[in-house]
Amino acid sequence: MNHVIYAFDKETEALVFEVPVPADGIAQLRAIMSWTEAEEEIYGYDLDSQQITKLETLVGRSFYDPQYDFQLGCYASK
Repeated sequence: MNHVIYAFDKETEALVFEVPVPADGIAQLRAIMSWTEAEEEIYGYDLDSQQITKLETLVGRSFYDPQYDFQLGCYASK
């Protein structure tokens, strides 16, 4: 499973950019998202400011911008 952070423009709702979450960070991602069941990893989630701050540390780059809404999604790896 691959996870990605999506940034959507608040006015147009257009996808502006994506930030991949490293696969080796899954344990940290589970903690950030407070997941307790494996099934929770397959859904999409709106991200709050605390989660975004922690995710920036996990991915190793700053991406927050107040003009965007952020969501976490996933897709199956090949």
